[in-house]
Amino acid sequence: MTGSKFSSLRAMRERREREADAEPTPEAPPVEPAVVEEPRRRVGRPPGKRSNPEYQQVTVLLHGKTYVDVRKRLLDERKEVSTLLNELLEEWLKR
Repeated sequence: MTGSKFSSLRAMRERREREADAEPTPEAPPVEPAVVEEPRRRVGRPPGKRSNPEYQQVTVLLHGKTYVDVRKRLLDERKEVSTLLNELLEEWLKR
């Protein structure tokens, strides 16, 4: 036997390293700074509360009739239940 089963692999790697060291590395041409473009607006729906890290999803148990009545009134005001609850809780915390 001439050595370990990996000795030929080691010899190939060492030969490649010697050849790479012998070749002069070409100098890279100077790189011009890239023009920074304004980020394009993404196509589709804008991100909502679910993907916003400032919001946390919670579960609230309400009487069914109360929830339906609140949704009806908020529909007229173009407001979401989560917005109403957030406003009410912030007011409660100020007390």
